[in-house]
Amino acid sequence: MAEQTDSSSDKQTGGDAREVADVGRSSAASRLSQPPGRRTGRRRRPPAWAVSLAARIAALQQFFRTRLPELLKNRRREISTVLISFAVHLLIGLLFAAWMMPDVATDGVLRLLGVADDPSEDLQADDIPQIVQPDSMQDLQVDSTMKQMLSELDRGTQRMNLNSPRPEDLTLPVDDLQDLSEIPVMRGEFGGRSEAGRRAAVKKFGGSADSERAVNAGLTWLQKVQKQDGSWSFDEVGGAGQGGTLQATPMGATSLALLTFLGGGHTHEIKGEYQETVTRGLNWLLSKAETTSSGLDLRGTAQGNSGLYVQGIATICLCEAAALAPKDRTLKRAATSAIRFVERSQDRLGGGWRYTPNQPGDTSVTGWQIMALQSAKANRISVAADTMQDARAFLRSVSVENGARYAYMPRGGPTDTMTAVGLLCQMYMGWRRDRPELQAGVQHLATVGPSRENMYYNYYATQVLHHWGGELWEQWNLKMREQLVTTQLRNGPGAGSWDVTDPHGNGGGRIYQTALSVLTLEVYYRHLPMYRRLDEAAEKEATASKQ
Repeated sequence: MAEQTDSSSDKQTGGDAREVADVGRSSAASRLSQPPGRRTGRRRRPPAWAVSLAARIAALQQFFRTRLPELLKNRRREISTVLISFAVHLLIGLLFAAWMMPDVATDGVLRLLGVADDPSEDLQADDIPQIVQPDSMQDLQVDSTMKQMLSELDRGTQRMNLNSPRPEDLTLPVDDLQDLSEIPVMRGEFGGRSEAGRRAAVKKFGGSADSERAVNAGLTWLQKVQKQDGSWSFDEVGGAGQGGTLQATPMGATSLALLTFLGGGHTHEIKGEYQETVTRGLNWLLSKAETTSSGLDLRGTAQGNSGLYVQGIATICLCEAAALAPKDRTLKRAATSAIRFVERSQDRLGGGWRYTPNQPGDTSVTGWQIMALQSAKANRISVAADTMQDARAFLRSVSVENGARYAYMPRGGPTDTMTAVGLLCQMYMGWRRDRPELQAGVQHLATVGPSRENMYYNYYATQVLHHWGGELWEQWNLKMREQLVTTQLRNGPGAGSWDVTDPHGNGGGRIYQTALSVLTLEVYYRHLPMYRRLDEAAEKEATASKQ
């Protein structure tokens, strides 16, 4: 029944539709057959908005035809004054902005921030400037800053005689040098790495023209042996011989090499001879880092027992690079994440670090981690309080003679190398200069003196004596600086590098020996003396309280 009703309804509806359609066609035909003038009847009135728009257009036309020329003619002097004033202020603003902006190579920064999975795809061989290694040290090319520094040092210093007992031979003349506190560029831990800071610190803390030439020669050699993808490898030394046996530890080699450039204030943001070298190295380092739930793992394909050694050195590298480029958020985030990995790799029972995460620690590996934590704090990256507390507990467990000397492992015997590592860590973790155990430890290192072979010991002990300052530092520096300057190779494919003498240097080979030597010669400005900074701060505070 429902179906029949629906059918009848459909038929009725269809009929009605046809009638409507017929009527519509008839109407349309009727309208089209009328003359044009009769189709619309009377003309429709335009809308109000159209009338208003037409009136506004007419008013504008009238203004531009008559009023504007008259206005310009009558007020020509006032308008000229306003335009000239605007142009002058605009020019001043542009000049001020150009002066305030950092000297940044946009290309390098963009490539650093946008790290590709495979940097070799972005870095073609034709894009990389050809680096020619000089056959002799005399052929080395130096940038304008280095030339100026060397020229000033040559005029103001004489070659020091190791056998000379005269006090004036132990220090460089600094009468014409501004105080470091007046240097307006960088402050605190990294304050000596600016152009002005380096020049001042070399003079003030015992460097020489020869030591700066040696640094530049070492950096040039390291630049030469950098691989096309931006990394370094311990076993690839450009035909100079004594390549390292750690062939599968490029993260360690790259981080150690980069530290030497960063130590001299060379970054990916500052134009100079080494800008591209640093940019490519940081790009590669970030591209090979692994993000984990514990933080940024920088160990890479660590070979043998190098795991957390590499993590510590690479973390220092990122922290320093981020500190020298404070506007680079990518580096800051990477450094922060790497510090989290260091914190979570600590042995919570003993407080130290060793080859693998959470393994009972040794003083050598722990030293690199504490240096990384200190670099983070200097860059205002937070470090967990319990991490530092546990690290102090570990140092107590390896201390001997009430903390004056240090062993490699808890309950072990003290060594000179571990004593240097332990004392430097204690300095950074808050020991004041008046502690008897610190005084005794520093005196012991000064008595032992620089080693002719153990560069690892020299690297740490030089920092301890540099922070300590005074006569002990002057005597140490005189010997250490001259030893490194005179043993650097001057000819052949190894010009600018150092032969391997370290008893534990076979793994890192020539790159390891050269990097530690350069870092040791950069001690004058790489880290400013902490006790001098503390004394100056206390003196300023006392002066302010009296006023």
